[in-house]
Amino acid sequence: MTSIATIAVRAEPLRPEDLPRLTKLLDADGLPSGDLCEPGVRLFAFRDGGAVVGFAGLEVYGRDALLRSVVVDPARRRAGLGRAIVGVTLAEAQKLGATRAFLLTTAAKAYFERLGFVSIDRASAPDAILSTRQAAGLCPSTAPLMAKTIA
Repeated sequence: MTSIATIAVRAEPLRPEDLPRLTKLLDADGLPSGDLCEPGVRLFAFRDGGAVVGFAGLEVYGRDALLRSVVVDPARRRAGLGRAIVGVTLAEAQKLGATRAFLLTTAAKAYFERLGFVSIDRASAPDAILSTRQAAGLCPSTAPLMAKTIA
């Protein structure tokens, strides 16, 4: 019989002292970090016990949310933490009224497909999502835009 461990991570708003670590992890993975402190960007640190194991961010525009800055500590990867972090972050988006989530990715398309996201044409995305710094220039225009219904 196979046992599946439940991954429980606790999310909290990003503390100022966690910002350098988040920036370092994003930069190491080639992910944008130039807009982390802009208004409307909600960043979360995820803790397992007392240790930070990952980060994620949200930008919410009415019923639409941009999932962004998802990164797991390299020493803790491949253990289900990413899936848990995305799930908790999307639940937070729902609490804030979002019913659809969008993301841009340059290297994790297959991963996010496994989480239920599908690639969409950028022209079909809401203007609020397309006008974010992520979509308008920080991510390359070749980065797939993906979407998922969350409510």
